Amino acid sequence: MNTKVIITGKHTKESIQRYQNLPDAEVVFCEEPSTLDQEELQDVELFAGAVTPALVAKMPKLRFVQLYSAGANRYAWLPEHIVLANAYGAYGDSIAEHMLTTTLMAMKRMPEYFEGQKNKEWNLLKDIDRFEGSNILSVGMGAIGTAYAKKASALGANCYGVRRTIHDQPSFIKQLVTLADMDDLLPQMDVVALSLPGTEDVKGLFDYRRLSLMKKNAILINVGRGNSVVTDDLIRIMNEGHLKAACLDVMDPEPLPKDHPLWTAPRVYLTPHISGGYRAGVNYERVNDVVIQNLTLVLQGKDPIHIVDKKLGY
Repeated sequence: MNTKVIITGKHTKESIQRYQNLPDAEVVFCEEPSTLDQEELQDVELFAGAVTPALVAKMPKLRFVQLYSAGANRYAWLPEHIVLANAYGAYGDSIAEHMLTTTLMAMKRMPEYFEGQKNKEWNLLKDIDRFEGSNILSVGMGAIGTAYAKKASALGANCYGVRRTIHDQPSFIKQLVTLADMDDLLPQMDVVALSLPGTEDVKGLFDYRRLSLMKKNAILINVGRGNSVVTDDLIRIMNEGHLKAACLDVMDPEPLPKDHPLWTAPRVYLTPHISGGYRAGVNYERVNDVVIQNLTLVLQGKDPIHIVDKKLGY
């Protein structure tokens, strides 16, 4: 008897064919799982997509959940017997390219030049930085932070890293420290790039005190979770003119209300959580590669890759 698998979300014809070729599987496609009734769900063993407690309660045979996202901190409630895997690694290079784009944009003050073009102003701005030789701190050395540091190092930057524990220091990282020692590096950094998971221990990590430790005219980048930066403190520090720029693809709250002061804070550049978008072509294919690989492994009785520790959230 084949194993019943639910595949959620929208998919291309090519991807649907790949999922249909999963070994010994009865594959059911469903854009929105809430539309499935109890009878359709009661025999499901493998599930690809986001789940809720109410949905899991309808799947008594469920034993494996595969996320399309890399973030997994919202699933601590999952029962112990259900294995959870994420799409770790699928987004790293794409998000790192976004980070490089915003780094160079801020260093060269491109938004201000674009604004000058709108107003037909011929102004030569000062305080233009070089990427080569700059000091960059990657706070979070998972797939995203590592990919960014590797690319930045290849362009001539001096790269440093922050990791929960010291292990596996890449050759392109000059120094690897834990969060406990991060403050010693902050005053030396030209760029501080956050790619942290949304766990409790990093919530509010960059408050006014820590933002003040950063070098004057340094650049802050955040592509991890918005709550790792205290929004009100960031607005205050930007109004005080301490940082050159803050480039945020994630923020707290999300989505940002139209009347929120972060929209108009000086030298704050916002994108609506798109750097790792699953629907971006290159990311879509990479995510499907991970999902299909893991579903195949589980169907063959093997362990999937990137199993999430539900207590840690990654």
